[in-house]
Amino acid sequence: PPEVTATIATGLSVPWGLAFLPDGDAVVTERDSRRVLRVSPGGDVTPVGSIDEAAPQGEAGLLGVAASPDFEDDQRLFFYVTSEQDNRILSASLDGDELGDTDVVLDGIPQGFIHDGGRLAFGPDGYLYASTGEVGDPELAQDPDSLGGKILRITPDGRPAPGNPDGDSPVWSTGHLNVQGLAWDESE
Repeated sequence: PPEVTATIATGLSVPWGLAFLPDGDAVVTERDSRRVLRVSPGGDVTPVGSIDEAAPQGEAGLLGVAASPDFEDDQRLFFYVTSEQDNRILSASLDGDELGDTDVVLDGIPQGFIHDGGRLAFGPDGYLYASTGEVGDPELAQDPDSLGGKILRITPDGRPAPGNPDGDSPVWSTGHLNVQGLAWDESE
């Protein structure tokens, strides 16, 4: 779309996350501007709000986005955000073309100038998966007490999902540098 292309060309922002809504529209996050856009299949771009908690720097800022699997009922979006203190997962409702206030779902994920991870996706099991980076410190990926360098699997309200390797932890898998994609095949 022209507005997104113009923004990229001027260097004002970096489109980062993408989630599709049931009506076919896409929600796009811009890492550096902190804007959230709604893009129609016809290419119309509508700014719906911004995530002011985001603190862009280097590879950090407003990163991933995922739409609730129950979006038609709850209108909830989930965002992976680098704040001044940490990386965190937030949720907000999307009422038409207006983004509501954010709520913290999970915080305490290490943040840094690089390797913040930040992809979000709901799996076929209905749980929210988040990729986290090791923020330039490879030892964090192996540290069982750190949320850095992991794939997290949580309920929509931020609790560890049932069936995680450690039932008291959001960690699903460890040892990752900076995962930038999440997908499932037919066998889950």
